[in-house]
Amino acid sequence: MRVTSNRILVGLVALVGIASLFATGGPASAAAAACQASVEAVHATPSNNGLIPAPIGPLSTPLSIEVSCDLPTEIDLRLPGGESSGHVVDSEAPLRLKGERAYICHGHDASVEVESEALGWAESVPISGLNGIPQCDLMLREGATAVHWTGPQMALRDVFAGRALGWVNWERGADGTVPGLAVWSFIDGQPLPAKGWGEGVAPMLGGLTHFRPGGEYLVVSDVERAWTFPRPASVRSVFEDAQVVSFYGYPGIPAMGVLGHGTPAEVANAVAEWAAHYDMLNGPREVIPAYHLITGVAQAYPTRDGTWLSRLSHDRIAEYVEAARERDMILFLDVQIGWSDPLAEVQLLEPFLREPFVHMALDPEFATEHLGVRPGLAIGGIWGEQINEVQHYLARLVEEEGDIPPKILMVHQFAAKMIQNRSDVVDVEGVEVMIDMDGFGGIRLKLRHYDWYALTEPSERPALKLFFDQDTPVMTPEQVQALDQVPDLIMYQ
Repeated sequence: MRVTSNRILVGLVALVGIASLFATGGPASAAAAACQASVEAVHATPSNNGLIPAPIGPLSTPLSIEVSCDLPTEIDLRLPGGESSGHVVDSEAPLRLKGERAYICHGHDASVEVESEALGWAESVPISGLNGIPQCDLMLREGATAVHWTGPQMALRDVFAGRALGWVNWERGADGTVPGLAVWSFIDGQPLPAKGWGEGVAPMLGGLTHFRPGGEYLVVSDVERAWTFPRPASVRSVFEDAQVVSFYGYPGIPAMGVLGHGTPAEVANAVAEWAAHYDMLNGPREVIPAYHLITGVAQAYPTRDGTWLSRLSHDRIAEYVEAARERDMILFLDVQIGWSDPLAEVQLLEPFLREPFVHMALDPEFATEHLGVRPGLAIGGIWGEQINEVQHYLARLVEEEGDIPPKILMVHQFAAKMIQNRSDVVDVEGVEVMIDMDGFGGIRLKLRHYDWYALTEPSERPALKLFFDQDTPVMTPEQVQALDQVPDLIMYQ
């Protein structure tokens, strides 16, 4: 899929008299004459390696441009993603321009085209001093950006969903529209020559619903936005191309983990910053931010159903499902088991687990029925056979959905008794078992347990949990990425 931006040309053409051209040597001299140009970025966009965690002002790059020519002449400037403009260069002094802006995404051609038709001279001048350019496919300017869509037919609400517009205060209306964004299509020969979608589109002019291959559209935005085009869903493991960085906890309860320190949007912005830090350290591998949401909380007092569990409502879980969908995040649903059966608790979450980005986590620490004590009085455990039951159930969901990636089944462990009969855990197609080394303390002990539990069978993918308050000290992303066997998932509590 490819989208190209049609630049809106604003010609500021100045005229140079033919007499002045001949006065400096005539056409023969003009053919031999030339110009020199330099282009420098005044400042680069601070974008955390492309992931934009907070409003940071304009995303475009201001330029300082200098052009000097042997003869007075007209020149045309064409800026990447921006506009074209005409200027006059005096041979006695260079032309210096400030305030021109380039709209560049990471990996795009970062150069300015400078041309003097009269002198028969043209040059593509690289922009020096660039860094931190947004990781996107197209920069939307403040105002109107013309777009020629060459991708597949796609609903507009999907085109501008998820990471499409970066991490800047992401929000959408119930109908999928984005505040401050509208799309227009113009059709000749129709009673109403324009159709629109988005904010500010009058009902009578509505009706635009899709981008279609070969279509011409005008995207109008109230701010500059870095736009990433949607990619087709992958059925590969998420870990094939990416690490995951997650925030663990329970909504509104900070003591249970950092997820409880804010709204879904606030937590997403925070974990995105940590993900961006890891992304700068792990080479070509991407990093996907994640929520790790406790949905079944072990209780110190018996519950009516005898499970010693308090369950998060489906409405509240759905808030995190939708937030994860909007931002292309992963969501883990975590059950502390209590006196319940692991499979029964997982089955209660089936509507969410059918989503391709929602995965499962089991916490055996609070599974204490076999000990005859309430959760929290002793370290509990589950059996390999119980893990297999959950695996087979998740594999059935993957098979029924048909086009979703393998389900991740995370099991927390920091003591041997938490997973009894580890050798009985089998390899089930469509499910990846991930053991998360869940203990806190000093780095040496943490890494010893990481070796014992996360890096050995049946763990197919290692995970490491870091505790902001209890670890002494908290490992830095640099220390984590320097491990001989780097975790596929890093979780913060």
